[in-house]
Amino acid sequence: MNFVMDSHIALVGLPGSGKSTIGRYLARRWSVPFVDVDVAIEEQIQCSIREFFAKEGEDRFREVEQDVLAQLLKKPEKMVIATGGGAVLKPENRAQLARHSLVVYLSASPHEIARRLQKDTQRPLLQVGNPLQRLQELHGIRDPLYKEVADFVVAGSGLSATQVAQRVAMQLELGASR
Repeated sequence: MNFVMDSHIALVGLPGSGKSTIGRYLARRWSVPFVDVDVAIEEQIQCSIREFFAKEGEDRFREVEQDVLAQLLKKPEKMVIATGGGAVLKPENRAQLARHSLVVYLSASPHEIARRLQKDTQRPLLQVGNPLQRLQELHGIRDPLYKEVADFVVAGSGLSATQVAQRVAMQLELGASR
């Protein structure tokens, strides 16, 4: 494999779109580090995101998320980064992503994601009576922002994580060989 990353690869998309799974696959394929922004945040705040949300609220969480993302994007060693689903909400994050990474939007339908996350109890924004409705609301708000910042959009509905990861890898490797 001759693919050489000349910038960070950042994955964006709704919660449950496969950012962490696809990110780990890509990092292994290209022998580069993988960082899940949510895990990096939890290491910094020393509690779960769910607990932090309950104590501090979403606004404070978004501030921490912005700081952690900026720190990662400024690192010289190229890596694959799985952003949090809401990272694109802050214009500063979109600008940093566009400036310091190649951005891939993992697009999946709210119905598909709701099916994937039926038993999830960790994502604070989805701990509601009707997770599908919430995902549809999030999609309506965030989809234009994901598209705004994306260099590539890869549709994942109806595909396995491996199939999506292979599509992303192919898109990036073909794009880099031009």
